[in-house]
This record gives sequence, structure tokens and C-alpha cells, in this order.
Amino acid sequence: MVPENDDYDEKPSWRDIDRQRDRSSHTGRDTEAQRPKSPKKEWAQKMYLKEIENLFKGKKATPEHAVALNEIHLRAGTKKYNTAVRKYVREYGLPDDWSTLFLLLDYKDVKIVRQAAEKLISIMDEEPLNKKEGLKSKLSIMAMTAEDDEVREIAQEHLEGL
Repeated sequence: MVPENDDYDEKPSWRDIDRQRDRSSHTGRDTEAQRPKSPKKEWAQKMYLKEIENLFKGKKATPEHAVALNEIHLRAGTKKYNTAVRKYVREYGLPDDWSTLFLLLDYKDVKIVRQAAEKLISIMDEEPLNKKEGLKSKLSIMAMTAEDDEVREIAQEHLEGL
């Protein structure tokens, strides 16, 4: 038997030993956030996010939309341009991208030109300086040279706001 006033320390239990090991700075504490993601996992995540985004886009996420949008860019400055724009707008509404909206400023329908100009002005803050300056130049040229009085008024109206 061990006397009571003896300085005898009890041996630590296995549970205590394991707890001390867990607190040790020599053990690895690789959490999920610290590990680099595998390329396969990153690719899967990008595809997942792209699919979610396509769900919200609706008809504008289809391959047919891409063909119709490309048709506008290919037909710009030709006789078939107005037909391509009319077909696109009837099917999908106004486009969302800057370059196509910019091309719509040359369309013959004043209503579409007004909507395109307003949408360009609304997304202008997100674009780089060279695109903003390009829009100002386009509007000033339209204000001076447009054959239609309404188009000239639209251009002047938006130029004053810039």
C-alpha cells in the first residue's frame, strides 16, 4: 500500500494521453479549408455553378440562343442585319451583353434603339473606360448623323445624362 502523504503521482489514463496528443503542435491539423482543391473537384464545382446559372437564364442558355446572337454579329452592316435582330428580339427579348446591345443602336426600330440605349446606360458602370468612351462617341455620332429625328433625340437625351 502507498502511504497518503507520499508524493506519488498517478499514471495518466489513456484518455488523458490521447487528449494531450490532440493538443500537440507536432501533429497535423489539416482542415478541409487548408487543403488545396483537386482540379477534378474544382471542375465539378464550376460545372455545377454553370448549370445553376443556366437554369436562371432560361431560353438564353440554349445553343439556339448562341446561334441567334452570333447571327446578329455576323450580319451587322449587311442587308440581313435587321432581319437577324428582329428574329432575335422576337424570340429572346433584348440581349444582356454589351457588344450586342451596342450593335442594336444601328437597328431601324426606334423602340428597340431606345431600349438598347437605356440598358447600355444602366450597365455602363460595370464596363471599362474604353467601352464607356465608345458609347459616348457612338451616341454623339448618332446625335449628329441619324436620319430619324427620334433616334437623334434619343442620342442627345442620353448624352446629356452622361
